[in-house]
Amino acid sequence: METGQQQQPFLAGCLVMLCAGMALAKFCGWQAGSWGMAALLAAAGASGILIWRSSRWSWLALLLAAFLLGWVRFDAARTLPENDIVHLAGQEVKVTGTLREEPRVTEDLTGQRKVRYALDVSKARLAGDEQIRSGGLYVYARVAEGEVPAAQVGDRLTAVGKIKAPHGYRNPGQLDTRGLLRAQGITASLAAGKRGVTIEPQAGYAFARWITGVREHYRAAMSAVMPREDAAAIFALLFGGYEGIRPELLEDFTTAGIVHILSVSGSHISLLAAVMAWLGTLFRLPRQATAVLVIGVIIIYSILAGCVPPVIRSAIMGGLAFLALSLEREKAAGRILVLTGLVMLVVSPLLLFHISFQLSFLATAGLLYLAPAIRGWLLQRGWPEFLAGSFAITIAAQAAALPILAWYFNQLSLAALLANLLVVPILEWMIVAALLAGLVAFFLPLAGKLVFAGDSLLLGAVAELTRGIAHLPASQVWVPSLGAFWSGLYYSGLVFCLLPLELRQRWQAALLRQKQLLVVLLAAVCLLAGWRYMQPAEMTVHFIDVGQGDACLVITPGHHAFMIDTGGTRDGAFDVGARVDIPYLWHYGVRKLDYIFLTHAHEDHAAGAGAIVRKLPVGKVVTASEGAAAYRRSLQLPAVPPVTLAEAEEGASFCIDGVKLEVIFAPKQLDAKGRAGNEASNVYRVSYGKASFLFTGDLVTENETKLLAQGKKVRSTVLKVGHHGSDTSTSEAFLQAVAPKWGVFCVGADNSFGHPRPEVVKRLETAGVTIYRTDKDGAVVFHTDGEKMRVEAYGAGEFAE
Repeated sequence: METGQQQQPFLAGCLVMLCAGMALAKFCGWQAGSWGMAALLAAAGASGILIWRSSRWSWLALLLAAFLLGWVRFDAARTLPENDIVHLAGQEVKVTGTLREEPRVTEDLTGQRKVRYALDVSKARLAGDEQIRSGGLYVYARVAEGEVPAAQVGDRLTAVGKIKAPHGYRNPGQLDTRGLLRAQGITASLAAGKRGVTIEPQAGYAFARWITGVREHYRAAMSAVMPREDAAAIFALLFGGYEGIRPELLEDFTTAGIVHILSVSGSHISLLAAVMAWLGTLFRLPRQATAVLVIGVIIIYSILAGCVPPVIRSAIMGGLAFLALSLEREKAAGRILVLTGLVMLVVSPLLLFHISFQLSFLATAGLLYLAPAIRGWLLQRGWPEFLAGSFAITIAAQAAALPILAWYFNQLSLAALLANLLVVPILEWMIVAALLAGLVAFFLPLAGKLVFAGDSLLLGAVAELTRGIAHLPASQVWVPSLGAFWSGLYYSGLVFCLLPLELRQRWQAALLRQKQLLVVLLAAVCLLAGWRYMQPAEMTVHFIDVGQGDACLVITPGHHAFMIDTGGTRDGAFDVGARVDIPYLWHYGVRKLDYIFLTHAHEDHAAGAGAIVRKLPVGKVVTASEGAAAYRRSLQLPAVPPVTLAEAEEGASFCIDGVKLEVIFAPKQLDAKGRAGNEASNVYRVSYGKASFLFTGDLVTENETKLLAQGKKVRSTVLKVGHHGSDTSTSEAFLQAVAPKWGVFCVGADNSFGHPRPEVVKRLETAGVTIYRTDKDGAVVFHTDGEKMRVEAYGAGEFAE
């Protein structure tokens, strides 16, 4: 490669190598240390020498330097300083810090209102010892109905409570909550106790408080003339966020593929830029003046939206895409986009694994590279200009981000084509009208209220239209998760399709001339397919990370599936079934279940099943002895549930594709009021060949003794440890009878019950059992062909602390 030639491919190569180095640091856990820094300096020095000598191999040394830079930067970014607040996790601390943003009040499904403060920690008092501390901290406190936190950006806040390291649900395809927070500078959280929080007003921070005041002006003006939920939705259209939006509207927007409109994204920036460009044309402004107008409005909007990192990224990328497409300078914009990505990742390496950055960058790349090609192809086939442009933008954005969408959501919205054509233009006019209404309301309050009221009426029409589109047949289609190899192949295909026709033909001709190579590749593919076909059929058993609860998925060799427990939540604040179970099932291609077996009706075992039976076809739900009414309450099902509920009978067995499930214990223990507790837990045993799994729910020691006295076959290869590792279960005698090789604790991180108990863990370790825990290992998956067993523990990429 000649110096200065092929700049865009070279910059793209540097970006790819930088990302590869960061991925190596994250997924392989390799720490750079002094050796990594020495290697980086050596590569940089070699690059300088080769460039000075005008060597044709200088580009190779630069790519190596980019790879090492990614490795070193990510390793440095994930390692927190010694005085970070997260190092006090698990301890009761009095923390003082400065509010970095306005407090956010939320309401969970139970109606409980909470306020979240985000602060930059300055000091912490621990056991009378005051220490200088750093890091970002979320402080949560309860707030009464109608109460508004009297706090502003820059105020000093003091709170007392236990420090917790953030934990999410660490399953394949699940968003890495800890990584997302770390990218925002948040390293820990604290739940304020009865003493709550103390706020000391501070002077200064006039600009930040002015921004907050403007946003509150918009919120108050809307709330004065429309229902609270409508105000929340229109506020989200303007400034992003999902707080207070009706769940039905949010789901319809998601199904219709336009939920991005409720987050500040590149589409908002492009919309404002388009309106300003239209005004520039209307008033016949010079191109330079129009460009200044566009840039100025983008800057003002970014300030109003809070200048948070996602907004800044969207402003850069969305504004860039619009200017490039309008000025027909896609190639120059492409170089700037790649340079922007390089700078952003070098400055903040954790962004690489932030879904907002991934989707923003890829969607912008799609608009720059794919949209013009698709639009031209459609125009050549007689499509009207308006339709060709709208369809090209929608298809380009989804095609560019497809592997990311498939990995996290496994859903592709076909309805998005229609929604972007019919709904999005209305929403865009609503956004522009609402922004202008807020400005007008400063001077003419009545006029602003009239515009906001019109927006509220339009929102009702939009909601009905979106609902109709979302419920069309095949509005969403399932797409399989794409791993690194298939994603690379997919993007290679896209790049090949975008190459100039002459270059594509040259490559095709070159490949056809290499007939021996093609024969070898074809033979290799046939051998690989044959080898895979000859492998023994496997059963997989998944212990899903659902926090403090049990949820297990069994996929048979014939790709049938059933679940044993589904997890849930005790306070109703988070729907584990909809937010964790269903995404996990989709990730593994499970779109229907033959059975759901529930050990008992407690929410942390059964509540997730409600969302599953509403979203997926389920053959039958097999329950314990509590009765149908208890399960309808736990699953939040109507009086006539959409699935058959059948009580398990002890001794019954089910066989699917050679996988056998036995109900080896089904006690019928109810109190005087007809209620049952952990004593009612059913015990299921799943076997395939010589491999077996024992699921005990919350079986208590008393019933373990009864089970052993009955002489039931409990010996198993894998034990799902009873009651999350409580000392009320897994007695010495029961453990000896099961004699497992592996034990799995389904347990939530930092749970208030102290599970698993140290004595139970010690008991398993003494017995030589290999232990896995969902709070530390994430989802745990066992693969077996009936003879051999292998185990995978999914980790979301732990950060060094």
